[in-house]
Amino acid sequence: MIEKKTILVTGAANGIGKSISLYLASKDYFVFATDVDEKGLKSLEEIENIKTINLNIRKTAEIDRTVDEITNTTEGLDGLVNCAGIFVGGSMLEVNIEDMRTILEINVLGIIEVTQKFFPLLHKRKGKIINLSSEVGRFSYPFNGPYGISKYAIEAFSDSLRRELMFEKMKVIKIQPGAFNTQFMTETESEYSKHMEDSMFKNQLSRIWPVLAKEKKKSSDPMVIAKLVHKILKKKKPRSCYKVKNNRSRVILEYLPTPLADFLIKHLI
Repeated sequence: MIEKKTILVTGAANGIGKSISLYLASKDYFVFATDVDEKGLKSLEEIENIKTINLNIRKTAEIDRTVDEITNTTEGLDGLVNCAGIFVGGSMLEVNIEDMRTILEINVLGIIEVTQKFFPLLHKRKGKIINLSSEVGRFSYPFNGPYGISKYAIEAFSDSLRRELMFEKMKVIKIQPGAFNTQFMTETESEYSKHMEDSMFKNQLSRIWPVLAKEKKKSSDPMVIAKLVHKILKKKKPRSCYKVKNNRSRVILEYLPTPLADFLIKHLI
């Protein structure tokens, strides 16, 4: 049995999840790094303190198999970091319903099921549950609805779970990142591209590219999130929510009267 503090990270093959896995392993945590991307996981296979596990969180059988595998390796978990997620964009009127179903199965239902199935291991050590939400989990933009819906759901899930686990003296923390320099940015551009030609909102969608370019230029190193996760795991009383490198314009829009915010989005963004 592993005697070090153990952490389960989903979505660990790339981006923020990978940075978290590497950083925690360097701080002598033992990390179970899980992802559906087998090729991406290979870069972590030889890293000390990391065990990679191929896991598709859309499939209950694979979650159960992973629970059994980890249960045979450790007596409990000190933390669960839910990073797994995909991006789907486009108009709410035009988004393919299967794409909508996929993002909800991964970004919401998969996260919930992973949390449920691994809870007994977390409960044994009063482990922390850290959910990666987003700045768009607080404010919805046009053509960002599918992703925003999934992150609003994670906000509600995190808040409800936190208030339930108060009774068990366990912590649930949500992190709301802004733009980070990962392949997620490229995937976002690709996702919008496929909606451009046939959309009734083609002119409006074309205005997204300058915004994406600006965000990409200003995007932050995902190691910022990794260090924050380490800090949260060490704290006895972490905050319930951490906003990290959020877009200032978006933050301002959140506090404006709705008619004014809508006017600015329509005419200036």
